Amino acid sequence: MRGDYGPNPIQSRMEKLLDLTRRKNTEQKFWGEPDAEVSKLWDYSWVIKDVDNTREFLTHYMRYGIVFLTGIPAEEGMLDVVEEGLKMSPLRRTVFKTVDLVKYKPNPINSGYGADELALHLDLSYFYQTPHVQFFHCVKNTVEGGESFWVDSFSAIKEMSEKRPDLLEVLKTVPVTYRYTPPGTGIFQMTHHCVVNMLGKDIWQTVDQPFNLDSAMFTRFTDTGTREKWWEAYTYYRGLVEDPSRHYTKRLNSGEFVITDNWRVYHARRMFKKTAPEQDRIVATSYMDWQIMVNRILSPDKKNSIFLEIDQH
Repeated sequence: MRGDYGPNPIQSRMEKLLDLTRRKNTEQKFWGEPDAEVSKLWDYSWVIKDVDNTREFLTHYMRYGIVFLTGIPAEEGMLDVVEEGLKMSPLRRTVFKTVDLVKYKPNPINSGYGADELALHLDLSYFYQTPHVQFFHCVKNTVEGGESFWVDSFSAIKEMSEKRPDLLEVLKTVPVTYRYTPPGTGIFQMTHHCVVNMLGKDIWQTVDQPFNLDSAMFTRFTDTGTREKWWEAYTYYRGLVEDPSRHYTKRLNSGEFVITDNWRVYHARRMFKKTAPEQDRIVATSYMDWQIMVNRILSPDKKNSIFLEIDQH
């Protein structure tokens, strides 16, 4: 279609949507500072009312890397929302099973189940194929504190490409080791990734889980000069990511649901306190492959002319 009309034809709506589902930066909206579009709360009953609403909601997610749902009935769980409401399946099973309830435990092996602040990170960096889509369903939140916050890594990468392209090149070319071997579990997960992966000229993937970075293995397989340059680059990059002006912070309430792009948007949590036995913070989490969401967005719908354009060419 493009080749027939010269080097720079006007894209059809279908082509723009396809570019978005391919994760092309040209169709994504980076947010250095969160705005009303990033923080928009979508009503669950409206989103699942018909396929057009669902498609608009999921397209918003792909564009900004994050989207929020509110008004989920108390009796509905993760599977109800994703599979029955949004009509997407299957969820991806990991070492944390298909759906994991992140609930406070005293002295946990995994810091995510504790009450301390949880640093900005992307999940499961110790998988070679890190999950694309991540779901968070707030089941209960009656503790003091525990606000969640998010940041768009692509905005930081874009700024780095303009100000320090030499350091960005290091993050794109020097792999580091991530390892997850919680004691007493029999689990051993280890991979090598670059922090910034170029999947195309304008298709990016960020991989970064600092508390699973295996410094010993990095030292073993990387020379001193390269390690020094990598730490310089990584420190500069994390300085951008950790800048509070880039963060969107929100206290999740019961019945709220968040979907993040785990190849792009970092998530974190403030410290919280339980001041009474009945207080708790319970968040269900799960993952899905990108292609499942793409299939949902591009599913045939004869009521929407965007999908009839193909038949007209």
